[in-house]
Amino acid sequence: MKAGPILALVAMAAAIAPSSASAAVCGAPFMHEGGYTELQGSGALRLGASLNFTQVNKVSEQECEARVTGAATYGLAGLPEGQSELDYFMTVRDGHAAFERREADGSRRPVEGKFDLRMLGLFTYDQPVTRVGQTFPEMKFQINVDRKAAQTGPIGVHTGVKRAGEPQVISTAAGEQQCWPIQYTRTIDSVQASFSGIVLPIPEMVSTVTDWYCPELNMVMKQESQQSGLTSVVEVTELR
Repeated sequence: MKAGPILALVAMAAAIAPSSASAAVCGAPFMHEGGYTELQGSGALRLGASLNFTQVNKVSEQECEARVTGAATYGLAGLPEGQSELDYFMTVRDGHAAFERREADGSRRPVEGKFDLRMLGLFTYDQPVTRVGQTFPEMKFQINVDRKAAQTGPIGVHTGVKRAGEPQVISTAAGEQQCWPIQYTRTIDSVQASFSGIVLPIPEMVSTVTDWYCPELNMVMKQESQQSGLTSVVEVTELR
């Protein structure tokens, strides 16, 4: 996997980022044999993914594993667009996800570096949203990417204090839902990426973000972000 797809996954992960590493992904609507979810994006971060979940084994609401296959598409402003095929085994324990690569002979090999659920998206806030003005603390963490990628070093992500607004009814892939708009700032540190052997600097990205958290689905179904006057939207368009 080259740096472009890695950046796509990082940006997509940040695109629908939850409050913390809640293990509730094991109880998410797509976490069952034959589960599927699709994301589509527009704007400065043109991100998307189609993800299939098979070989699902759920031990509890805090522990599960699944094979995740599909494709991620990406387009960061000013950089070439591309697509990456995905085939990983994901294991969730104590709110953290580890990934293994499926090799050609069918064996599994650990991916170097781990992805925290805070960066995977599609997951819940770790406590119920109950009132306007409720806050969730600022966070700072980093993602260690697969060493096969040309991208150098971990990627730092910083989120400001999240604050819940007045709930509204919005249209989602699962029909009309009453969802909480949760607003905050997000900073993704600058990185170096390689495209066709050419190293390009990707500048720091600072955005004002609104997560639309839908409690009936236990998921963030849409995120809107503003960066330097440009709007990006990433939303779940299919869920089964």
